[in-house]
Amino acid sequence: MKLGSRSGLTLVELLVAMTVSALVLVLVSQGLNSISNWSRGLAQSRVQAEKSAALYRFIRERLIRVEPITIQIDDEEQVLFQADKNSIRFVVAENAYPAKPGLYEQSMQIFEDTPGHWQILLSRLPLDRLDWFGTQQMQDPLVLYSGPWQPSFSFWGDDGWQDKWEPSAKMTAQISFALQGWPALQIAMPAKLASITQTETALPEIADES
Repeated sequence: MKLGSRSGLTLVELLVAMTVSALVLVLVSQGLNSISNWSRGLAQSRVQAEKSAALYRFIRERLIRVEPITIQIDDEEQVLFQADKNSIRFVVAENAYPAKPGLYEQSMQIFEDTPGHWQILLSRLPLDRLDWFGTQQMQDPLVLYSGPWQPSFSFWGDDGWQDKWEPSAKMTAQISFALQGWPALQIAMPAKLASITQTETALPEIADES
């Protein structure tokens, strides 16, 4: 008696088919997870890029307004500007609402609040006397940046880029700001200094040096 053709699968064939199906499901699942992770990573990168661009724009807007004012200190001229790679202190002139018109001392401070995490704090105070520059206690700082990329400043002088600007009568030609791993932002400073012969900042007499 001749047996008919088999229409089903053997146990081995069934196990092989189930194994292949399971592998396909795993690969599909991993692929979907990879796509999901990639999408999340792309979205996070876009958000970080937008935040970094906004930070760069803000810092540029601050630094292009630096007033390179000099005063007499111990019979020597000194520019009202102090800076190193982790901090920068400078003078700006405010003449619009909501600020009270006049000169303001501003500072940006970089510090590592937790290992591998950095912040930039912005502070400002009215500069009622020029000889108070660098001595005032800044209050109520604004957090400009909080993130994993280390920020830093550098300054262009006679010997090229340097990470500290010593107090002198000469202003740095350029200020560079960068987040670690991102391109540097470079801001040119005014070529001429303004000389103020009095320490009071109310209606000071300012003369451009030629």
